[in-house]
Amino acid sequence: MHGVLPILMLMVMLMLTGCSNDDDYRAPDDPTSHSPVPIIPDKLAPYYPTIPYEFSFNYNETWGDVYKIQEHTKGNNGFPIVIMADGYSLNDIQSGEFVKAVSNAVKALTMQKPMKDLAEYLDIYSVVVVSEQSGIDYTEHNTAFKTYLESKSNTNVIGDTAKISGFTYCSLRKSNERMHNALTIMLLNSADYAGVTLMALDTTVVDTIPQGWSLSYIPAYATVSNGDNVFNELIMHEAVGHGIGKLGDEYWYNAKPTQEEINSYKRDRKYGFSTNIKYFAEEDYTKFTPIYYIYRADKEEKYYIHRTVDPEEDIFVPFANDSRYASEGCFWIQGGYTFITLTTDKCGEEYEYIDEKGDIKKVDPFRCKANFYRSSNLSMMGDVVNYVDLEFNILSRLAIYKRINKVANGAGWKYDFETFAKFDKGESTTKSANTFKKPSTTRQRIMNGTEKQLTRPKIILQ
Repeated sequence: MHGVLPILMLMVMLMLTGCSNDDDYRAPDDPTSHSPVPIIPDKLAPYYPTIPYEFSFNYNETWGDVYKIQEHTKGNNGFPIVIMADGYSLNDIQSGEFVKAVSNAVKALTMQKPMKDLAEYLDIYSVVVVSEQSGIDYTEHNTAFKTYLESKSNTNVIGDTAKISGFTYCSLRKSNERMHNALTIMLLNSADYAGVTLMALDTTVVDTIPQGWSLSYIPAYATVSNGDNVFNELIMHEAVGHGIGKLGDEYWYNAKPTQEEINSYKRDRKYGFSTNIKYFAEEDYTKFTPIYYIYRADKEEKYYIHRTVDPEEDIFVPFANDSRYASEGCFWIQGGYTFITLTTDKCGEEYEYIDEKGDIKKVDPFRCKANFYRSSNLSMMGDVVNYVDLEFNILSRLAIYKRINKVANGAGWKYDFETFAKFDKGESTTKSANTFKKPSTTRQRIMNGTEKQLTRPKIILQ
Protein backbone atom coordinates (compact mmCIF):
# COMPACT_ATOMS: atom_id res chain seq x y z
CA MET A 1 0.00 0.00 0.00
CA HIS A 2 3.06 2.13 -0.25
CA GLY A 3 2.29 3.37 -3.78
CA VAL A 4 1.75 7.14 -3.91
CA LEU A 5 -0.70 8.86 -6.21
CA PRO A 6 0.34 12.53 -6.35
CA ILE A 7 -2.77 14.68 -6.73
CA LEU A 8 -3.98 17.97 -5.25
CA MET A 9 -5.55 18.16 -1.84
CA LEU A 10 -9.00 16.64 -2.02
CA MET A 11 -10.92 19.64 -0.75
CA VAL A 12 -9.09 21.99 -3.11
CA MET A 13 -9.93 19.67 -5.97
CA LEU A 14 -13.57 19.66 -4.98
CA MET A 15 -13.71 23.45 -4.75
CA LEU A 16 -12.24 23.77 -8.21
CA THR A 17 -14.70 21.32 -9.73
CA GLY A 18 -17.59 21.76 -7.32
CA CYS A 19 -21.15 20.65 -7.83
CA SER A 20 -24.19 22.88 -7.86
CA ASN A 21 -25.20 24.72 -4.71
CA ASP A 22 -27.72 23.25 -2.27
CA ASP A 23 -30.39 25.56 -3.66
CA ASP A 24 -29.83 24.06 -7.09
CA TYR A 25 -30.66 20.46 -6.29
CA ARG A 26 -33.39 19.43 -8.75
CA ALA A 27 -36.76 18.17 -7.66
CA PRO A 28 -37.62 14.60 -8.73
CA ASP A 29 -39.93 15.80 -11.49
CA ASP A 30 -37.51 18.34 -12.95
CA PRO A 31 -36.36 17.15 -16.41
CA THR A 32 -33.64 19.84 -16.69
CA SER A 33 -30.18 18.43 -17.18
CA HIS A 34 -27.04 19.10 -19.15
CA SER A 35 -26.17 15.42 -19.16
CA PRO A 36 -25.80 13.78 -22.60
CA VAL A 37 -28.43 11.26 -21.45
CA PRO A 38 -30.83 12.98 -19.02
CA ILE A 39 -32.17 10.76 -16.26
CA ILE A 40 -35.47 11.62 -14.66
CA PRO A 41 -35.78 10.06 -11.19
CA ASP A 42 -39.42 9.01 -11.63
CA LYS A 43 -38.33 6.81 -14.55
CA LEU A 44 -36.08 4.90 -12.14
CA ALA A 45 -38.60 4.57 -9.33
CA PRO A 46 -39.89 1.14 -10.44
CA TYR A 47 -36.34 -0.22 -10.19
CA TYR A 48 -35.93 1.04 -6.63
CA PRO A 49 -39.47 0.41 -5.35
CA THR A 50 -38.56 0.25 -1.66
CA ILE A 51 -35.63 2.66 -1.49
CA PRO A 52 -36.35 6.34 -0.75
CA TYR A 53 -35.31 8.84 -3.37
CA GLU A 54 -33.15 11.65 -1.96
CA PHE A 55 -32.32 14.26 -4.63
CA SER A 56 -30.60 14.87 -7.97
CA PHE A 57 -27.63 17.04 -8.83
CA ASN A 58 -25.64 18.10 -11.86
CA TYR A 59 -21.89 17.79 -11.56
CA ASN A 60 -19.42 18.42 -14.37
CA GLU A 61 -22.13 18.09 -17.04
CA THR A 62 -23.32 14.78 -15.63
CA TRP A 63 -26.56 14.03 -13.79
CA GLY A 64 -26.66 12.02 -10.59
CA ASP A 65 -29.72 10.63 -8.78
CA VAL A 66 -29.22 9.77 -5.11
CA TYR A 67 -31.12 7.07 -3.25
CA LYS A 68 -30.68 6.19 0.42
CA ILE A 69 -30.43 2.44 0.79
CA GLN A 70 -29.88 2.42 4.55
CA GLU A 71 -29.79 4.95 7.39
CA HIS A 72 -27.84 4.28 10.58
CA THR A 73 -29.73 3.30 13.70
CA LYS A 74 -26.72 3.31 16.04
CA GLY A 75 -24.15 5.98 16.77
CA ASN A 76 -24.36 9.76 16.65
CA ASN A 77 -23.51 9.78 12.96
CA GLY A 78 -23.58 7.26 10.18
CA PHE A 79 -20.46 5.91 8.51
CA PRO A 80 -21.08 7.08 4.90
CA ILE A 81 -20.77 4.61 2.04
CA VAL A 82 -21.59 5.79 -1.49
CA ILE A 83 -22.06 3.15 -4.19
CA MET A 84 -21.83 4.17 -7.84
CA ALA A 85 -21.20 2.30 -11.08
CA ASP A 86 -19.57 2.94 -14.44
CA GLY A 87 -20.32 1.42 -17.81
CA TYR A 88 -24.05 1.03 -17.18
CA SER A 89 -26.18 2.40 -20.00
CA LEU A 90 -29.78 3.54 -19.69
CA ASN A 91 -30.86 0.07 -20.84
CA ASP A 92 -28.68 -1.54 -18.16
CA ILE A 93 -30.34 0.60 -15.50
CA GLN A 94 -33.90 0.17 -16.73
CA SER A 95 -33.41 -3.59 -17.00
CA GLY A 96 -32.59 -3.72 -13.28
CA GLU A 97 -28.98 -4.84 -13.82
CA PHE A 98 -27.57 -1.82 -12.00
CA VAL A 99 -29.85 -2.33 -8.98
CA LYS A 100 -28.85 -5.99 -8.83
CA ALA A 101 -25.15 -5.06 -8.79
CA VAL A 102 -25.67 -2.51 -6.01
CA SER A 103 -27.72 -5.00 -3.97
CA ASN A 104 -24.94 -7.57 -4.26
CA ALA A 105 -22.43 -5.01 -3.03
CA VAL A 106 -24.57 -4.11 0.00
CA LYS A 107 -24.94 -7.77 0.93
CA ALA A 108 -21.21 -8.40 0.55
CA LEU A 109 -20.34 -5.44 2.75
CA THR A 110 -21.95 -6.96 5.84
CA MET A 111 -21.62 -10.69 5.27
CA GLN A 112 -18.70 -11.22 7.65
CA LYS A 113 -17.48 -10.17 11.08
CA PRO A 114 -16.95 -7.52 12.18
CA MET A 115 -19.08 -5.79 9.51
CA LYS A 116 -22.25 -7.81 10.08
CA ASP A 117 -22.20 -6.62 13.70
CA LEU A 118 -21.48 -3.01 12.67
CA ALA A 119 -24.11 -2.76 9.94
CA GLU A 120 -26.40 -0.56 12.02
CA TYR A 121 -23.76 2.18 12.04
CA LEU A 122 -23.76 2.55 8.25
CA ASP A 123 -25.38 5.13 5.99
CA ILE A 124 -25.44 3.61 2.50
CA TYR A 125 -26.30 5.62 -0.61
CA SER A 126 -26.74 4.56 -4.23
CA VAL A 127 -26.04 7.09 -6.97
CA VAL A 128 -27.53 6.36 -10.39
CA VAL A 129 -25.34 7.69 -13.19
CA VAL A 130 -25.84 6.79 -16.85
CA SER A 131 -23.01 5.97 -19.27
CA GLU A 132 -23.48 6.40 -23.00
CA GLN A 133 -21.69 3.11 -23.60
CA SER A 134 -22.19 -0.18 -21.80
CA GLY A 135 -19.33 -2.22 -20.36
CA ILE A 136 -15.79 -1.69 -19.06
CA ASP A 137 -12.67 -3.27 -20.58
CA TYR A 138 -9.02 -2.44 -21.25
CA THR A 139 -9.73 0.66 -23.32
CA GLU A 140 -11.24 3.96 -22.21
CA HIS A 141 -14.76 4.36 -23.59
CA ASN A 142 -17.47 7.01 -23.38
CA THR A 143 -18.58 6.12 -19.86
CA ALA A 144 -19.56 8.47 -17.06
CA PHE A 145 -16.30 8.14 -15.09
CA LYS A 146 -13.90 7.06 -17.87
CA THR A 147 -12.83 3.91 -16.02
CA TYR A 148 -10.89 1.11 -17.66
CA LEU A 149 -8.70 -1.84 -16.65
CA GLU A 150 -5.03 -0.96 -16.90
CA SER A 151 -3.54 -4.27 -18.01
CA LYS A 152 -4.21 -7.97 -18.43
CA SER A 153 -1.15 -8.60 -16.24
CA ASN A 154 -2.31 -6.66 -13.16
CA THR A 155 -5.52 -5.71 -11.37
CA ASN A 156 -5.14 -1.92 -11.44
CA VAL A 157 -8.07 0.25 -12.55
CA ILE A 158 -7.84 3.76 -13.99
CA GLY A 159 -10.66 6.28 -13.62
CA ASP A 160 -11.54 9.95 -13.26
CA THR A 161 -10.75 10.28 -9.55
CA ALA A 162 -11.59 13.98 -9.41
CA LYS A 163 -15.03 13.43 -10.90
CA ILE A 164 -15.76 10.47 -8.63
CA SER A 165 -14.74 12.47 -5.55
CA GLY A 166 -16.96 15.31 -6.75
CA PHE A 167 -19.91 12.96 -7.13
CA THR A 168 -19.30 11.60 -3.64
CA TYR A 169 -19.15 15.12 -2.23
CA CYS A 170 -22.41 16.11 -3.93
CA SER A 171 -24.10 12.87 -2.87
CA LEU A 172 -23.29 13.67 0.76
CA ARG A 173 -24.83 17.15 0.34
CA LYS A 174 -21.39 18.76 0.23
CA SER A 175 -20.54 17.93 3.80
CA ASN A 176 -16.77 18.18 4.21
CA GLU A 177 -16.83 16.08 7.37
CA ARG A 178 -18.82 13.24 5.82
CA MET A 179 -16.76 13.38 2.65
CA HIS A 180 -13.61 13.20 4.75
CA ASN A 181 -14.75 9.94 6.32
CA ALA A 182 -16.57 8.38 3.36
CA LEU A 183 -16.00 5.21 1.39
CA THR A 184 -16.92 5.27 -2.30
CA ILE A 185 -17.40 1.96 -4.10
CA MET A 186 -17.22 2.24 -7.88
CA LEU A 187 -18.71 -0.88 -9.45
CA LEU A 188 -17.52 -1.65 -12.97
CA ASN A 189 -19.69 -3.34 -15.59
CA SER A 190 -17.08 -6.03 -16.18
CA ALA A 191 -16.45 -9.70 -15.43
CA ASP A 192 -12.65 -9.38 -15.51
CA TYR A 193 -10.69 -9.98 -12.35
CA ALA A 194 -9.43 -6.56 -11.19
CA GLY A 195 -9.73 -4.13 -8.32
CA VAL A 196 -7.78 -1.46 -6.47
CA THR A 197 -8.39 1.02 -3.65
CA LEU A 198 -7.27 4.64 -3.36
CA MET A 199 -6.88 5.90 0.21
CA ALA A 200 -6.57 9.55 1.14
CA LEU A 201 -3.89 10.17 3.77
CA ASP A 202 -4.81 13.05 6.06
CA THR A 203 -1.50 14.30 7.49
CA THR A 204 -3.13 17.04 9.56
CA VAL A 205 -4.23 14.72 12.35
CA VAL A 206 -1.93 12.20 14.01
CA ASP A 207 -4.15 9.47 15.44
CA THR A 208 -4.13 5.71 15.90
CA ILE A 209 -7.43 5.65 14.01
CA PRO A 210 -6.92 6.69 10.36
CA GLN A 211 -8.94 9.32 8.57
CA GLY A 212 -9.54 10.24 4.95
CA TRP A 213 -11.75 9.35 1.97
CA SER A 214 -11.35 6.00 0.21
CA LEU A 215 -12.32 4.87 -3.28
CA SER A 216 -12.56 1.18 -4.24
CA TYR A 217 -12.85 0.12 -7.89
CA ILE A 218 -14.44 -3.34 -8.13
CA PRO A 219 -15.79 -5.21 -11.20
CA ALA A 220 -19.37 -6.20 -10.44
CA TYR A 221 -18.99 -9.66 -12.00
CA ALA A 222 -15.29 -10.36 -11.23
CA THR A 223 -14.37 -13.92 -12.19
CA VAL A 224 -11.03 -15.77 -11.96
CA SER A 225 -9.65 -18.31 -14.42
CA ASN A 226 -11.41 -21.36 -12.98
CA GLY A 227 -14.79 -19.65 -13.31
CA ASP A 228 -15.26 -18.72 -9.64
CA ASN A 229 -16.90 -15.36 -8.97
CA VAL A 230 -14.76 -13.39 -6.49
CA PHE A 231 -16.91 -10.25 -6.16
CA ASN A 232 -17.69 -10.84 -2.46
CA GLU A 233 -14.02 -11.32 -1.65
CA LEU A 234 -13.07 -8.14 -3.52
CA ILE A 235 -15.71 -6.11 -1.67
CA MET A 236 -14.40 -7.35 1.66
CA HIS A 237 -10.70 -7.06 0.79
CA GLU A 238 -10.77 -3.76 -1.10
CA ALA A 239 -13.77 -1.83 0.24
CA VAL A 240 -13.90 -3.09 3.84
CA GLY A 241 -10.23 -3.94 4.46
CA HIS A 242 -8.48 -1.16 2.59
CA GLY A 243 -11.32 1.34 2.27
CA ILE A 244 -12.66 1.25 5.84
CA GLY A 245 -9.89 -0.33 7.92
CA LYS A 246 -7.03 1.29 5.94
CA LEU A 247 -5.28 -2.08 6.22
CA GLY A 248 -2.16 -3.24 4.43
CA ASP A 249 -1.93 -6.26 2.14
CA GLU A 250 -0.87 -9.52 3.79
CA TYR A 251 0.18 -11.32 0.62
CA TRP A 252 3.81 -11.15 -0.45
CA TYR A 253 6.16 -11.56 -3.39
CA ASN A 254 9.83 -12.52 -3.27
CA ALA A 255 11.18 -8.99 -3.36
CA LYS A 256 13.09 -6.66 -1.09
CA PRO A 257 11.45 -3.31 -0.34
CA THR A 258 13.23 -0.14 -1.37
CA GLN A 259 14.04 2.52 1.18
CA GLU A 260 11.32 4.69 -0.37
CA GLU A 261 8.77 1.93 0.20
CA ILE A 262 9.90 1.49 3.79
CA ASN A 263 9.68 5.24 4.36
CA SER A 264 6.17 5.30 2.88
CA TYR A 265 5.07 2.55 5.24
CA LYS A 266 6.51 4.40 8.25
CA ARG A 267 4.82 7.62 7.20
CA ASP A 268 1.42 5.95 6.68
CA ARG A 269 1.74 3.92 9.88
CA LYS A 270 2.16 7.16 11.83
CA TYR A 271 -1.39 8.07 10.81
CA GLY A 272 -2.94 4.72 11.70
CA PHE A 273 -2.63 2.88 8.37
CA SER A 274 -1.57 -0.79 8.01
CA THR A 275 -1.92 -1.73 11.67
CA ASN A 276 -2.06 -5.38 10.56
CA ILE A 277 1.52 -5.12 9.29
CA LYS A 278 4.75 -4.89 11.30
CA TYR A 279 8.09 -3.54 10.10
CA PHE A 280 11.39 -4.90 11.42
CA ALA A 281 14.62 -3.03 10.77
CA GLU A 282 17.76 -5.01 9.93
CA GLU A 283 19.07 -4.78 13.48
CA ASP A 284 15.86 -6.30 14.86
CA TYR A 285 16.37 -9.63 13.16
CA THR A 286 20.17 -9.74 13.24
CA LYS A 287 20.48 -9.08 17.00
CA PHE A 288 17.64 -11.31 18.14
CA THR A 289 16.63 -14.90 17.63
CA PRO A 290 14.09 -16.27 16.86
CA ILE A 291 13.06 -13.92 14.10
CA TYR A 292 9.48 -13.50 15.27
CA TYR A 293 9.12 -11.97 18.70
CA ILE A 294 5.65 -12.84 19.97
CA TYR A 295 4.91 -16.50 20.54
CA ARG A 296 2.45 -18.48 22.60
CA ALA A 297 3.95 -20.56 25.41
CA ASP A 298 1.11 -22.75 26.64
CA LYS A 299 1.80 -23.02 30.36
CA GLU A 300 -0.97 -22.37 32.86
CA GLU A 301 -2.78 -20.57 30.05
CA LYS A 302 -0.27 -17.75 30.21
CA TYR A 303 1.54 -16.16 27.31
CA TYR A 304 5.06 -14.86 27.25
CA ILE A 305 6.71 -12.26 25.09
CA HIS A 306 10.11 -12.65 23.44
CA ARG A 307 11.30 -9.07 23.43
CA THR A 308 13.02 -7.95 20.29
CA VAL A 309 11.17 -4.64 20.69
CA ASP A 310 9.38 -3.04 23.59
CA PRO A 311 6.16 -5.10 23.98
CA GLU A 312 4.30 -1.98 25.08
CA GLU A 313 4.64 -0.73 21.52
CA ASP A 314 3.04 -3.80 20.02
CA ILE A 315 -0.65 -4.10 19.24
CA PHE A 316 -0.66 -7.91 19.62
CA VAL A 317 0.31 -7.97 23.31
CA PRO A 318 -3.17 -7.72 24.90
CA PHE A 319 -4.49 -10.48 22.62
CA ALA A 320 -1.51 -12.74 23.30
CA ASN A 321 -2.22 -12.45 27.01
CA ASP A 322 -5.97 -13.13 26.74
CA SER A 323 -7.20 -16.74 26.83
CA ARG A 324 -10.23 -15.81 24.69
CA TYR A 325 -7.82 -15.53 21.77
CA ALA A 326 -5.96 -18.77 22.44
CA SER A 327 -7.40 -20.36 19.29
CA GLU A 328 -6.09 -17.57 17.08
CA GLY A 329 -2.43 -16.96 16.29
CA CYS A 330 -1.15 -13.94 18.20
CA PHE A 331 2.23 -13.49 16.54
CA TRP A 332 3.79 -11.93 13.47
CA ILE A 333 4.50 -14.09 10.43
CA GLN A 334 7.23 -13.30 7.94
CA GLY A 335 6.13 -11.77 4.69
CA GLY A 336 3.62 -9.00 4.21
CA TYR A 337 2.98 -5.59 2.67
CA THR A 338 3.70 -7.53 -0.57
CA PHE A 339 7.34 -8.25 0.43
CA ILE A 340 9.50 -11.09 1.70
CA THR A 341 13.20 -11.82 1.23
CA LEU A 342 13.75 -15.54 0.75
CA THR A 343 17.18 -16.80 1.80
CA THR A 344 18.69 -20.16 2.76
CA ASP A 345 20.88 -18.91 5.61
CA LYS A 346 19.62 -20.69 8.77
CA CYS A 347 16.06 -20.79 7.49
CA GLY A 348 13.99 -23.19 9.57
CA GLU A 349 16.81 -23.86 12.04
CA GLU A 350 15.46 -24.88 15.43
CA TYR A 351 16.26 -22.46 18.23
CA GLU A 352 16.55 -23.32 21.93
CA TYR A 353 16.03 -20.82 24.73
CA ILE A 354 15.19 -20.61 28.44
CA ASP A 355 11.98 -18.78 29.27
CA GLU A 356 11.34 -16.52 32.24
CA LYS A 357 10.25 -19.53 34.33
CA GLY A 358 13.58 -21.26 33.74
CA ASP A 359 12.10 -23.91 31.45
CA ILE A 360 13.94 -24.99 28.31
CA LYS A 361 11.91 -24.34 25.18
CA LYS A 362 12.48 -24.97 21.51
CA VAL A 363 11.03 -23.03 18.62
CA ASP A 364 11.10 -23.66 14.91
CA PRO A 365 11.64 -20.24 13.32
CA PHE A 366 9.66 -19.35 10.24
CA ARG A 367 11.17 -19.66 6.80
CA CYS A 368 13.40 -16.63 6.39
CA LYS A 369 14.11 -13.11 7.44
CA ALA A 370 11.96 -10.26 6.20
CA ASN A 371 11.40 -6.58 6.84
CA PHE A 372 7.60 -6.82 6.76
CA TYR A 373 5.47 -9.25 8.75
CA ARG A 374 1.77 -10.04 8.46
CA SER A 375 -0.60 -10.68 11.35
CA SER A 376 -1.85 -14.14 10.35
CA ASN A 377 -0.98 -16.88 7.91
CA LEU A 378 -4.13 -16.71 5.75
CA SER A 379 -6.64 -13.89 5.97
CA MET A 380 -9.02 -11.70 3.99
CA MET A 381 -6.19 -9.20 3.51
CA GLY A 382 -4.07 -11.92 1.96
CA ASP A 383 -4.51 -13.75 -1.33
CA VAL A 384 -8.24 -13.75 -2.04
CA VAL A 385 -7.74 -15.20 -5.51
CA ASN A 386 -6.09 -18.50 -4.73
CA TYR A 387 -7.81 -19.15 -1.39
CA VAL A 388 -11.45 -19.42 -0.36
CA ASP A 389 -13.24 -19.27 3.02
CA LEU A 390 -10.97 -16.47 4.21
CA GLU A 391 -11.92 -14.25 7.15
CA PHE A 392 -10.58 -11.07 8.73
CA ASN A 393 -7.92 -11.75 11.36
CA ILE A 394 -7.71 -10.19 14.83
CA LEU A 395 -5.90 -6.98 13.94
CA SER A 396 -8.01 -6.46 10.82
CA ARG A 397 -11.24 -6.80 12.81
CA LEU A 398 -9.87 -4.39 15.38
CA ALA A 399 -8.96 -1.73 12.78
CA ILE A 400 -12.39 -1.90 11.10
CA TYR A 401 -14.16 -1.75 14.48
CA LYS A 402 -12.15 1.30 15.58
CA ARG A 403 -12.66 3.22 12.34
CA ILE A 404 -16.43 2.75 12.16
CA ASN A 405 -16.94 3.52 15.85
CA LYS A 406 -14.81 6.66 15.70
CA VAL A 407 -16.67 8.01 12.66
CA ALA A 408 -20.11 6.95 13.91
CA ASN A 409 -19.72 8.10 17.50
CA GLY A 410 -17.57 11.18 17.01
CA ALA A 411 -14.25 12.48 18.28
CA GLY A 412 -15.17 11.73 21.89
CA TRP A 413 -15.27 7.99 21.32
CA LYS A 414 -12.42 6.11 23.02
CA TYR A 415 -11.25 2.58 22.34
CA ASP A 416 -11.41 0.08 25.19
CA PHE A 417 -9.88 -3.38 24.81
CA GLU A 418 -12.38 -5.20 27.02
CA THR A 419 -15.35 -3.65 25.21
CA PHE A 420 -13.89 -4.73 21.89
CA ALA A 421 -13.12 -8.26 23.10
CA LYS A 422 -16.71 -8.73 24.26
CA PHE A 423 -18.00 -7.40 20.95
CA ASP A 424 -15.56 -9.53 18.97
CA LYS A 425 -16.27 -12.72 20.86
CA GLY A 426 -20.04 -12.43 20.78
CA GLU A 427 -20.56 -11.12 24.31
CA SER A 428 -21.96 -7.78 23.19
CA THR A 429 -25.65 -6.95 23.02
CA THR A 430 -25.53 -6.60 19.25
CA LYS A 431 -28.35 -8.85 18.12
CA SER A 432 -26.47 -10.32 15.16
CA ALA A 433 -23.24 -10.98 17.02
CA ASN A 434 -21.84 -14.49 16.74
CA THR A 435 -18.74 -15.94 18.33
CA PHE A 436 -15.83 -15.64 15.95
CA LYS A 437 -14.53 -19.03 14.96
CA LYS A 438 -11.12 -19.67 13.56
CA PRO A 439 -11.31 -20.65 9.86
CA SER A 440 -10.95 -24.40 9.59
CA THR A 441 -11.98 -24.99 6.00
CA THR A 442 -9.75 -22.51 4.17
CA ARG A 443 -8.99 -24.17 0.86
CA GLN A 444 -6.80 -23.36 -2.10
CA ARG A 445 -8.64 -22.85 -5.38
CA ILE A 446 -7.77 -25.03 -8.34
CA MET A 447 -6.93 -22.45 -10.98
CA ASN A 448 -6.83 -22.93 -14.74
CA GLY A 449 -4.02 -20.51 -15.43
CA THR A 450 -1.69 -17.86 -14.10
CA GLU A 451 -3.62 -15.17 -12.28
CA LYS A 452 -2.94 -11.47 -12.47
CA GLN A 453 -0.54 -9.92 -10.00
CA LEU A 454 -2.50 -8.13 -7.30
CA THR A 455 -2.22 -4.34 -7.14
CA ARG A 456 -1.29 -2.51 -3.99
CA PRO A 457 -3.54 0.32 -2.82
CA LYS A 458 -2.69 3.84 -3.91
CA ILE A 459 -2.20 6.65 -1.40
CA ILE A 460 -3.71 10.08 -2.09
CA LEU A 461 -1.70 12.69 -0.24
CA GLN A 462 -3.80 15.51 1.22
